[in-house]
Amino acid sequence: MPTEFFHRNKAGLLLLGLLLFSFICLANRIDSYVIGLKSVVWYLISPEVVYSGTYFNKLDSLKGRFFQLARAEGENYILRQQNIKLAKRELERDVLREENKRLRVLLDLKEKQFNDSISAEVIGHDVREWFYAVIINKGHQDQIPQTAAVVTRSHHGLALVGRIAEVYDTTSKVLLISDPISAVTVSIDPIGDLGLLEGRNQPTVLVRYLPHRSKVSVGHEVKTVGLGGVFPPGIPIGMVKDVTVTSDGFFKEATVEPYLDFGSIQEVLVLARGDSAMVKVPQ
Repeated sequence: MPTEFFHRNKAGLLLLGLLLFSFICLANRIDSYVIGLKSVVWYLISPEVVYSGTYFNKLDSLKGRFFQLARAEGENYILRQQNIKLAKRELERDVLREENKRLRVLLDLKEKQFNDSISAEVIGHDVREWFYAVIINKGHQDQIPQTAAVVTRSHHGLALVGRIAEVYDTTSKVLLISDPISAVTVSIDPIGDLGLLEGRNQPTVLVRYLPHRSKVSVGHEVKTVGLGGVFPPGIPIGMVKDVTVTSDGFFKEATVEPYLDFGSIQEVLVLARGDSAMVKVPQ
């Protein structure tokens, strides 16, 4: 029975005991005992308090470093994006500057040598006919003449591209001199020997039917003759890089490296009939 009473009133009895202890301490003035007890308790718990404070200080420090790193990474990302944009703009400016330079050279050529020519841009290659043809952005609406000669500027100066093969409303197909069905009568400068230049679907072209006694040699320049009324005379094509004799021994053949990279032609001039009748094309 007493045990049951104690369990039911444990909280009340504990509170009564604390009050009684406090009253005894006050009545007997044992402040020194209380102070001593307080000191012992504080000594026991103080390491935990100090440890907790250190832990939270370290946690705050790590949090601060994390946000600093996150902020720095964000700033670095922004700087990288800005650098990419600046590099892109600089590249675009370089491309525009180079394009303007090419257009100025072509315009100068048009004004001084081919007044009636039509300037055009290459807008595509047929991947199946990489050395055969290119597509330009001018057609019937721009009065592009059928079979007209097409020229451009190379790093050596004026150079022959080919001729107009097909004309559509707004575009035209240019047959390159590297096409196997292309044939251009040419002369070897400075010796003057005549031959027939044919394409081979390769970066190089071939001059055939040169006389067996021809003095053609590596380094000679190949130019148009102007026979047939399509190509003006004197338009440079390329340089001789190799000379062979045919198997029957009747002719010599010269492998020619064109001045043009047919895969990088970007702007051209389509010559009018009056231009094609010119006697000489200055360099």
